[in-house]
Amino acid sequence: MDLKKKFNLFKLLQNVAVIGLFLVVGLGVLFGTNLLPRTSYSIEFTIITGLLLLGILIVLPWAKYLEQKEYKIVSLVFLIATAICVVLWELSTILIFSAYRSQSINLGLIQLIRITLIISLQVVIASIIGKFIIKYSAKYIPFQVIAYLSMLYIDFYLSTMLCGIIIKTGEINFSTAIRDLLFFNRVTLAFLILSIVYLGVAYGVINDARKRRVRNSILAKNRKLNKDIGLMDLDDEDEEDLKNAPVANDAEAQLEKVKSMFDKGLITKEEYDAKRQTIIDKM
Repeated sequence: MDLKKKFNLFKLLQNVAVIGLFLVVGLGVLFGTNLLPRTSYSIEFTIITGLLLLGILIVLPWAKYLEQKEYKIVSLVFLIATAICVVLWELSTILIFSAYRSQSINLGLIQLIRITLIISLQVVIASIIGKFIIKYSAKYIPFQVIAYLSMLYIDFYLSTMLCGIIIKTGEINFSTAIRDLLFFNRVTLAFLILSIVYLGVAYGVINDARKRRVRNSILAKNRKLNKDIGLMDLDDEDEEDLKNAPVANDAEAQLEKVKSMFDKGLITKEEYDAKRQTIIDKM
């Protein structure tokens, strides 16, 4: 019973990811400097390790949710789905290098690679969307919607392209209809470019807003603890925290501090007047 309590899937995967990262980087450097011979077996081992590392990085957030007993069913679904993808990645890699060494093209292998890519694309896109929904909840809704629609269109475009590969006995072709739809159709190309741009912009806005919220929260808490109204880098959220902060007998001390800062040239006349009025309004 104690052993079960001590087992932590998130920490285990995290440690494996760190070890795998150092291993892949180290092997890459050794191969790049020719300290290790670049044989097909050594490259195959490096790629297999790198793909395993990628799979672990994808499931780390879900493993953390599972350890925290949050979103159990969703976390288990993505853990299992990603594990299946990793198995397919490793199997495809082994078969590709085996075909390379035997100098033979296997159409069954091409079919396996296509299926692996299609499945992996769905799992990765769904995992990213799931993480976004859980992480940001009801925040930044317009930008979340833009990001989701962009990801879904990119998924549609790439999946359609993969499905356009025609595999027959003795030959591999690409569907003319799919090629005309994806590569020579201005509408689909325009939507693809817009989706990539919108996805980058939406993610950038959300990430920047999240960082500012964290920063503002830390600044507001520090000021409350130190009773420091200090003011050179407050923005609207800090102003709101300052207005809502409890004040009793320290209003006079705060006014004196603001006056002292103004006299020393640390704040401008406009900042002094604004903060002085804020303190007075709270009295």
